[in-house]
Amino acid sequence: MKTVKTQILISFLLIFSAINAQEKLIGNKDVTTENRNLSAFTKIEVIDDVTVLLVYSDEQSVSVEADSNVIYAVTTEINNGALIIKTSAKIVRAKELTVHVKINKDITEIYAYNNASVKSNNSLRIDALTINAFDDSDFKLKLSSKIVQINAKKTSNLDVEILCDDALIVAEEYSNLKGIIDTKNMIIHTLDKATVNLSGSTASLELETLHNSAFKGKDFKAASAKVQTSNNSSANVNATETIDLSIKNSGEVYLYSNPKITLTEFFDKAGLFKRQ
Repeated sequence: MKTVKTQILISFLLIFSAINAQEKLIGNKDVTTENRNLSAFTKIEVIDDVTVLLVYSDEQSVSVEADSNVIYAVTTEINNGALIIKTSAKIVRAKELTVHVKINKDITEIYAYNNASVKSNNSLRIDALTINAFDDSDFKLKLSSKIVQINAKKTSNLDVEILCDDALIVAEEYSNLKGIIDTKNMIIHTLDKATVNLSGSTASLELETLHNSAFKGKDFKAASAKVQTSNNSSANVNATETIDLSIKNSGEVYLYSNPKITLTEFFDKAGLFKRQ
């Protein structure tokens, strides 16, 4: 038994030592820019705590702007058509740490993890784009697309301005999404204490809220809406023409405007409230 305990203790100490031995860098405040010569890519994965600034262009390119003594630790590589952006050492502090990425219509997916930040100052014109946000990552994007899908998980934060034909949002695990979206068709699923807060408009809204999640759409106008709310979740819905409601298991719906209401399900401490 003592031998087993000793082995466990040694293993723990080795792991602890390896973590503490990881190189830690502090920037020298001498900011420089380095162009990276990379092949074409259709996906972007941002794995570590860096800022990625996206700009739309006909030609793709990647450059890194960072303190001169830490810029080598920001790695950019292409793997199976995906641009992988990460750090090879822990950058404790830097005056600048931004990867500038010019993207074109060929981009189909963006992933962000581990406090990564992905931004665009101007609208990105992409036919179809899927955004995947994990692990406290942060998105602040402007998009003009035909189809947009957003998967938000694990306390990620998103702030978006989107003009599109079809939009799908899946928000879960304490994630938070806010923004302005104008679309023809909108589908939203929220669960596990996630929050979606939108303004804008749609012709058709399909909404499902579950497990203590919330949809705040007072300023998001939908001509027609189909809403399912349950398990202590809530939905603020502004339907102007028709709405089909299923409310159960302590779900609550706060209804704005004066649509024609079809109540499909209403039981187990369900709540329906009219708001101005």
